[in-house]
Amino acid sequence: MARTKHQAVRKAKDLPKKKLQFVRSPHRRAAPAGDGGGTGDGAAAGAGTPGRQEQRKKKKPHRWRPGTVALREIKKYQKSTELLIPFAPFVRLVREITDFYSRGNVSRWTPEALLALQEAAEFHLVELFEVANLCAIHARRFTLMQRDIQLARRIGGRRW
Repeated sequence: MARTKHQAVRKAKDLPKKKLQFVRSPHRRAAPAGDGGGTGDGAAAGAGTPGRQEQRKKKKPHRWRPGTVALREIKKYQKSTELLIPFAPFVRLVREITDFYSRGNVSRWTPEALLALQEAAEFHLVELFEVANLCAIHARRFTLMQRDIQLARRIGGRRW
């Protein structure tokens, strides 16, 4: 019957886990001194355990592979119909631009007009990013750069 390694149930939690002793083959390099592996001496074997126990206790937080979260966010935002720019900062920007260009003639906006303006602005930005992404793919890049947006604006045919 094949030998398998079974997890032993330890009754005392403060006792260190017993290390497995492997016979050194002549083809393997010898372990550096103070490593705690290989010798039958119990004192030397226990020298490396506190660092390993600390490493075992500290569990790394889970990280998704690159691109997984981005694809999940893309799917989420493609399904939703909500506006992505917060309303209050957008309204402040509209009023600032209005004050700069109107010189006091137009100072009030209805909420419906601001909402329609925000929807049009977000649609325009999404369309611009789509074309700029195609420009980046055409250049055999995955990263969207400023020159892609400039090219997308330039070949758009309109003055922006």
